[in-house]
Amino acid sequence: MKILVVDDEQDICEILQYNLENEGFEVVTANSAEEALALNLTEYALILLDVMMENMSGFQMAHKMKENPATAQIPIIFITALDGENHMVKGLNIGADDYIVKPLSMKTVKARVNAVLRRV
Repeated sequence: MKILVVDDEQDICEILQYNLENEGFEVVTANSAEEALALNLTEYALILLDVMMENMSGFQMAHKMKENPATAQIPIIFITALDGENHMVKGLNIGADDYIVKPLSMKTVKARVNAVLRRV
């Protein structure tokens, strides 16, 4: 299964890629929402999406994906430093399947990725 990791922090992309590949996933990374939207998103079983990025936020990217019938059903897990309840509610209302607050626990990320993929 292919997972797309979208985060403007290269370190986060590399950590997630390494750990998810060790779980048997094929992982592609993008360092901006614009870079991610240029990809064929329909190839991915799941997208891990940072919220706070330059230019286009993860919330904006998720909104675009949910408006497009070709990408509306792709599960999204937000991974962000925004930990307030209002931010989480906003992300879930946009259509995200889960919301994980940084700093990341890789055990939690792997468990939540697997849980979302089981539901799909």
